[in-house]
Amino acid sequence: MNLAMQILKMYTSMKKIHKDKDVEPTEFEESVAQAFFDLENTNQDLKSDLKDLYINSAVQIDVSGSRKAVVIHVPYRLRKAFRKVHVKLVRELEKKFSGKFMRLC
Repeated sequence: MNLAMQILKMYTSMKKIHKDKDVEPTEFEESVAQAFFDLENTNQDLKSDLKDLYINSAVQIDVSGSRKAVVIHVPYRLRKAFRKVHVKLVRELEKKFSGKFMRLC
């Protein structure tokens, strides 16, 4: 059962991250993609807006002291769609990632 859940989780998160051929997403990128997928399925305000959106990559960087920031790279052609939900999306992602600062680029 646990293996089936891992496979299902991996499949669902893979819908939300598109990498170049032969490049595997990192574990952190998969967790960000899974957060996108979870938001799409649980948040009625974001559901229709997130349906066709995905990310290219995500990195976590140290900002100051013990604070961390998450930088999420999105495809240029989806930039307008991400701007539309930027405020709500960042707020929800900051909740999911324990208050880390989020930046969509």
